[in-house]
Amino acid sequence: MAQSPTADQVVDAAKELEQEEFTRGDIAGQIGVEKSDVKSGFNQAKKSGLIEKTRDDENNTGHFKLAD
Repeated sequence: MAQSPTADQVVDAAKELEQEEFTRGDIAGQIGVEKSDVKSGFNQAKKSGLIEKTRDDENNTGHFKLAD
């Protein structure tokens, strides 16, 4: 897998997780890269409207979902 996953790879990983909500860490683990490596693809997916933020938890970790 590439070091910097694309927005499509981020979305595919989110679908494979089969969870309603996920974090950047969940996506990184699914793809097999460091959490910091998914930032670019994650931001592209957000800007494209493919994923959307749902909340921040008590540790200020962002949780996201696939857009409808």
